Amino acid sequence: KPRHVFFVSPPNNATIATNSKLQFGVMGATVTPAGQHIEDKTRGHHHLLIDGEPVPRGQVVPADKTHIHFGKGQTEVSVQSLGLTPGPHTLTLQFADGAHRSLGAEMSKKISINISEN
Repeated sequence: KPRHVFFVSPPNNATIATNSKLQFGVMGATVTPAGQHIEDKTRGHHHLLIDGEPVPRGQVVPADKTHIHFGKGQTEVSVQSLGLTPGPHTLTLQFADGAHRSLGAEMSKKISINISEN
């Protein structure tokens, strides 16, 4: 794919501990903080959707406990900070422009993980 987002770690279907980190990236676009380059669709930042579906193109990604914004341009997060309960979860990485407008399903990536209890 010439332009896409991806998880560096963990791999799909992994079992991970709460002290793990999620790492993610993008190809064909540049990560920049929210509020910058608002009309430039080749720049933006990541969002993590917990147990949810990609946000349709052009819609603003909500800001709540299941839609985590990385508006400072972050490319990693500790699992513990997400407050995930032990068990299976689906994580969707969603790239959006500087105004938090989704770049659509083609700029998202979904994985399944299992959070271990210890």
